[in-house]
Amino acid sequence: MPDPPVMSAGTRVTYLGHASLLLESGGEVIVSDPVFSDRIGRFFTKRVAPSRFRPEDLRGVVGILISHAHHDHLDYRSLHRLGRTPPVVVPWGLAPYLRWHGFTDVRVVRPWEERSLGGWRVTAVPSRHFGGRLPFIYTSGHQGYVLSGPSCVYFAGDTGFDEPMFLEIGRRFPLDLAILPIAGAVFPWFRRNHMNAEDAVRAFAVLGAKRMLPIHFETFPASFEPSGDPRRRLIESAGRLGVSDRVTILSEGASLLLK
Repeated sequence: MPDPPVMSAGTRVTYLGHASLLLESGGEVIVSDPVFSDRIGRFFTKRVAPSRFRPEDLRGVVGILISHAHHDHLDYRSLHRLGRTPPVVVPWGLAPYLRWHGFTDVRVVRPWEERSLGGWRVTAVPSRHFGGRLPFIYTSGHQGYVLSGPSCVYFAGDTGFDEPMFLEIGRRFPLDLAILPIAGAVFPWFRRNHMNAEDAVRAFAVLGAKRMLPIHFETFPASFEPSGDPRRRLIESAGRLGVSDRVTILSEGASLLLK
């Protein structure tokens, strides 16, 4: 279980596996793409190791961010464990389903629209991916988020490499941290909507962020490559570009403190 929320002016980012994170500052917590279940979508890919995080014990949640509707980013059982009253920020097309599941405060945003969650300003930003939920693909939106407050943090969700998109995000926001996926782009037809480790390091450079945190690897063996490859390739790519000291790889449950 992560430590109590940070009460100082800093921001603590805790990695909970895949694309699930806690962003904590001043006693306020934002959760991204919460998936704590043992399997994706109940019946699909099994988690490498059970999550030890207990969302029922979490206090101070001021918002939950959902990047898109794929089962490895939107898991209703995990959401229910966080409670039905915290605000849930979603792309277009998802509000009816969240409300049907009993969530009382669902806030729809499209790219470049903003919402306030506690002391944070949350801005939806574009992603190069696709929405919907099998078998009904392309029936809802997909996006990342920038959180501006004690720190400025970009959570990409799931995306392919898109230099103009990353340039625009970096132009609009002085990013302290870029949280970027590094696995799932093995086959050419996956490269449009996913990044590999080399793509993520290039995106980090284009964004102009101070630090990078990789996600979307090793929690679920769903990227059609040996499980250790994304980590290894990230380390090698960061070394080639001379940014190893700015890339932090967290184990599940570990945290990074932004001053």
